[in-house]
Amino acid sequence: MGLETIISLINEETEEEIARIRQKAEDECTEIQKTARERADRECGRILLEGERKALREERKVLLQAEYDEMKALRDARWQGIREVFVTAEEELATLSSSPGYPEILRTLIIEGREIVGGEEIVLLCRSADTKAVESAAEGLEGVTIRSLPPHDPQIRSGGVIVISKDTPIR
Repeated sequence: MGLETIISLINEETEEEIARIRQKAEDECTEIQKTARERADRECGRILLEGERKALREERKVLLQAEYDEMKALRDARWQGIREVFVTAEEELATLSSSPGYPEILRTLIIEGREIVGGEEIVLLCRSADTKAVESAAEGLEGVTIRSLPPHDPQIRSGGVIVISKDTPIR
């Protein structure tokens, strides 16, 4: 074999080795790309899933806050309505004591109160400003004692009577 044949064989072997190395590198590159793509797809899926979970948590938080705000607004509106009713009732009760029918209203309250406390002998507590109206209302009723409360006593603010049984602690 001549030198040229040996060089030709070496060149062939070298080219085959280069082709084999190139093919191996391309295969490894393809495998690396495939693995990287699979890992990227998994990571993308994980990120999307986590994003969806976060979005659902945030949506629930927003909905719960809105529900809480709605309930609070409803509760506040109810309390405001109740306050307005009480203010109106107090205003009407305050004007009631100066009306001509006040002694008759007191008489009804006294009779009903006597039935509730179950006593024959009763004590009527009233504001000093209402003493005459209470005396007029109790006229003809037996076993009734009338006592005026001190001017700033909080038991009665705008009128009426407190009926107390002399025999029992019921009022």
